[in-house]
Amino acid sequence: MVASLYSIKVNCLNCNIEFETLKPRSKFCIVLSKDTDFCNHYKDYVNPYFYEVYVCPQCGFAFTENFNEKLREDVKREFYEKVALKWYKRYQYSFARTLGTAIEAYKLALLTANIVKEKDWVIAGLALRLGWFYRYQKNLGNELKFLTIARDYYLKAYNEDGLRGYENPEITILYLIGELSARIGDNETALKYLAKVTEYESREFHKAIVNQARDRWYSIKELARAK
Repeated sequence: MVASLYSIKVNCLNCNIEFETLKPRSKFCIVLSKDTDFCNHYKDYVNPYFYEVYVCPQCGFAFTENFNEKLREDVKREFYEKVALKWYKRYQYSFARTLGTAIEAYKLALLTANIVKEKDWVIAGLALRLGWFYRYQKNLGNELKFLTIARDYYLKAYNEDGLRGYENPEITILYLIGELSARIGDNETALKYLAKVTEYESREFHKAIVNQARDRWYSIKELARAK
């Protein structure tokens, strides 16, 4: 095993078998830059995003630490019919991951999350990571596809009071809705939600994200005037 990775044991939320998977050691995860939608670019592809999804080699259930731990029996049956029945035992996701295998793991997690009806913000987070991965590949078409999915699910989570269990402050969701809207060309929604972020400016611990939202709001306005 390479020095930058270590092994952990995980129990599958679906079939309950224990399996091993890898995680990167934080000291090897060196951030080179960060984009305005919080996407980190890491040195030498020692990237913690690649390993946030666990893939059960036995049944194919792909999940993160944010998934519900208890699955209803009807959900398990649906997953069996749609995924597990066609799955053959495979271990490639339990080893060091390339960008390609990370994309595969996240797409499997996105499929799993939709089948088990995971929380909207969980689905949004998976789609957001996929958008970033395609950005690494400079594949703009697929990047925008998954950023759109992420934006729509974040909107749904916010507007339908679906942020239960979301660990970050609400302001983060508001900012992401605005930022992702700008990236996919929906400037009207971008300006609306970035303006909501600036309403938090009286709270000192929100200062950095408020300033970033204000900068993005002005840059979108300037671009619109220039057209």
